[in-house]
Amino acid sequence: MTTKVNMNGQARKSLAEQIDRLDAMLDGLADGLNDAVAAAVKDAVGMAVQQAVQAVMREMLTSPELLARLGAAVPAAAPAPEKTPKAKVSWKRCWLGVCKTLAVRLSALRLWCGRRLLGVRSQASGLLQQARMLGRFRNQLLVAAGIGMTVGAAAYLAGPWLSAAAGGIGGFAASLSVQLGLALRRLLAAVPAQ
Repeated sequence: MTTKVNMNGQARKSLAEQIDRLDAMLDGLADGLNDAVAAAVKDAVGMAVQQAVQAVMREMLTSPELLARLGAAVPAAAPAPEKTPKAKVSWKRCWLGVCKTLAVRLSALRLWCGRRLLGVRSQASGLLQQARMLGRFRNQLLVAAGIGMTVGAAAYLAGPWLSAAAGGIGGFAASLSVQLGLALRRLLAAVPAQ
């Protein structure tokens, strides 16, 4: 939209600007109205609750029947115990106290150790199950261990340079065989079954 110039040289606002201004004013009035209503309700409810509590308290404190019931419900104050002089504690009594404390501590220690032992048992059971699972691969593991020990012994006897060269060649061969196996597996998976 375009703006028009008044006779006195001031720019006249477009309709869109005036609508935006009116919208902003309405938003401000709505916010103010919400706050004013919330404050008025808060004040009115607070005053009503305060007056209700005061009226109930007034009725309670001026009701002879309620005061009589409350007076009957309050127990009589117990007399203060007389102070007696402290008796001497014998060594047998002290020893019994020490033994009792020691028995309680030993019982707590026994319970703590029992809990820890149960935890160790459960972990050992889990390890045993995993070891049984490895039993399925016993032959493969024995072959791998034998080959590894043979290669290690040969590398120890061969010297450092030959060992390094054999390790590099062995690593290359292992990596190459893994890659070839993966490629063969992909190739066989791509060939349809006949």
